[in-house]
Amino acid sequence: MSKKKKDWKTEKERLLRLDREERRKEYRKNVTHLDNIPTWREENGSKNKEDDEKVLTGGGGPGDKVSLYKGDITVLEVDAIVNAGRKTKLLFDCWQLSF
Repeated sequence: MSKKKKDWKTEKERLLRLDREERRKEYRKNVTHLDNIPTWREENGSKNKEDDEKVLTGGGGPGDKVSLYKGDITVLEVDAIVNAGRKTKLLFDCWQLSF
């Protein structure tokens, strides 16, 4: 195994052992924390009482797990980014999901 690969694996293991606060000290630039991005439910409010009851009993739906973010995705504090699509295709993807 090359030295470069070995160093990468060692660094990965070190970072995985850090807790959230220690990891944040390692960042090179300002990041957007997920706590600052509202979920669909937080942003739009629930439309009916049944939705509120589901949240209280722990049966939250996608509205509690999904957020829409508009901005520089390279500053998000996440492990992975899924479907950072083009603007022209974004509307089509949203429509596809609704059917």
